[in-house]
Amino acid sequence: MAKHVSKMALWLALVSVLSIISFPIGPIPITLQVFAFFLMAAFLNPSESFEVSMGYLTLGTIGLPIFAGGASGIATLIGPAGGYLWGFVPASIIASVAWRKSGIKRMVFLLMALISIYIPGALILSIYVKGIINAIKYGVLPFIWVDAIKIAVIFPLATRVTKFKTQSVR
Repeated sequence: MAKHVSKMALWLALVSVLSIISFPIGPIPITLQVFAFFLMAAFLNPSESFEVSMGYLTLGTIGLPIFAGGASGIATLIGPAGGYLWGFVPASIIASVAWRKSGIKRMVFLLMALISIYIPGALILSIYVKGIINAIKYGVLPFIWVDAIKIAVIFPLATRVTKFKTQSVR
């Protein structure tokens, strides 16, 4: 039990630290949140990924400044970027499943995980930017290439570390 709690706490801390790093480019900043959640998902099973994701939302909601740019509170969860935060919960579960697949199946699941962030993100953002077209324009399109790069960096990193971990256990 202590080992599990320690593992969850370490991943929660890593996700939180990487999520604070933010580069504002409009109503939605570029952050390392996708990188953090997708990396975490490579090393945790789906239920553990869910635990860390919910812990992240809970800690941010109660006031710890761990959302993008050091934001926190319920206002952040219902603000322009709130849908993206909610989307990290299903995304982390789907990404965790993805890392247990291989080849094209892995890529399809990672794409599904990314879409599960973009959909609630764009829907909530649409309230603030006068429509879904503007939400896609400001909250999805500028991030596709950035998120693709993040996943491309994680892919070999997670694969190598997982192989190393498997070899060292033998």
